[in-house]
Amino acid sequence: MRLVPLLLVAGMLAACGLGDTEVADCRCAEDTDVVAFPQCLNAELVGREEAENPLATRIPDCPSGRRLFLREPTRPVAVLFNIRDTVMGFSPIQYMDQLDETFLFVPDVDALELYQEVFNPPSGYDPGPPDVDTLWTRGQERQFIVNLLDKEKFQSIEFDRWYDSDTDERDVSVQLEETYRFPYKVVFTEKPREGAVEVEQILISGRMYVTVTTPTEENPVWIVTRWQDFRDLASARRSWTELRGEFSP
Repeated sequence: MRLVPLLLVAGMLAACGLGDTEVADCRCAEDTDVVAFPQCLNAELVGREEAENPLATRIPDCPSGRRLFLREPTRPVAVLFNIRDTVMGFSPIQYMDQLDETFLFVPDVDALELYQEVFNPPSGYDPGPPDVDTLWTRGQERQFIVNLLDKEKFQSIEFDRWYDSDTDERDVSVQLEETYRFPYKVVFTEKPREGAVEVEQILISGRMYVTVTTPTEENPVWIVTRWQDFRDLASARRSWTELRGEFSP
């Protein structure tokens, strides 16, 4: 467990009874807002506890982020849209909730060449085998999404193209597993800089293969285990792979 300094903002002062310049320690809880408390990013997270005695003195939990209303993961497609909505809603905690502990991101091979120092592929790297690729695991994904979903940098994130059940591919050939293949287009609009005439944007596009699994059919809880990226060779836009390269720690 890690304790981090907590500088309380005005809206929290009455509850905690501290002045606006006082600092207290707080515990890194499992739903702590890691954007506001980056010290908790790689810390051992604890469950958010209720004190048995409400008057007892104890170290407070670091505040959680704003929770979005998401779809229940009882259908695999719900998880795909939860991924989209948590990115648009700047919610890294809930984004990570959609990913399994064994999650793997498989980078596009061409884009990989641009960020060799980030992905560090071995000689003769082959992204094909679904159970071998370990270039980018859940730990790296967590750091990336916290860096990416930065409200100080971006004012909005819009998805122009995501999964469409009427036109996109869905593979159900493996029991308790479904793989979705579809194109994506996402626009990241930065906050205007002082004196700037135009607002800068980051545009990405490509195709992605996302594998979603569940441990049981009786009470399904679907979660993403693998995400493979393919850049759009006909476009000058960047890809999810390049975005991870740019926003890696």
